[in-house]
Amino acid sequence: MNRNYFILAIVVLLTCCKSKEIASNNDFYIENDSINLYAFIGEKISLEEFDPNENNADRIEIDSLTGEKIIHKKIVMDNAFKAKYKVIKNVFNKLKTDTITFVVYDHYGRPKFEKYQNVLLYISKNANEKSFYHQKYLFDIVIKNSNEKWTGTKGQNLKKLFKEKQNGVLKERKVFN
Repeated sequence: MNRNYFILAIVVLLTCCKSKEIASNNDFYIENDSINLYAFIGEKISLEEFDPNENNADRIEIDSLTGEKIIHKKIVMDNAFKAKYKVIKNVFNKLKTDTITFVVYDHYGRPKFEKYQNVLLYISKNANEKSFYHQKYLFDIVIKNSNEKWTGTKGQNLKKLFKEKQNGVLKERKVFN
């Protein structure tokens, strides 16, 4: 009987120590799969520009009053890129892969985040649920501090960086209610 208590005590002790180790290595993470958003720290692998209008087909109809042909053209006015990033750390919702490919649209040219080695990126699944797109212009530059923790360039922790976006632009875009 005493032997069983001893084994149980060792198991409990080991479990507690392991939990602290996991908690101390985990800077910040939230999961809410009812929200179409993924935030992660990524490292750039590639960023390739493509023509977003390449496969846009014209829609033609005949005006019922005049009989004239009307051509409807769909034109994307943004530059478009296919980005591939290494997933270093999930911050909001888990990407179940070590690399992620997503589409980036930028009206001002090349995306600003491409200049930095590590960034906190915000992406969502497309309506078809097969591809991802970047939440336009949203990113935070991140670095590892002397304690090996990810922070913003002004020392903000990941929670602060994420909450600023969550309560600001992501709320305005109705990603969060």
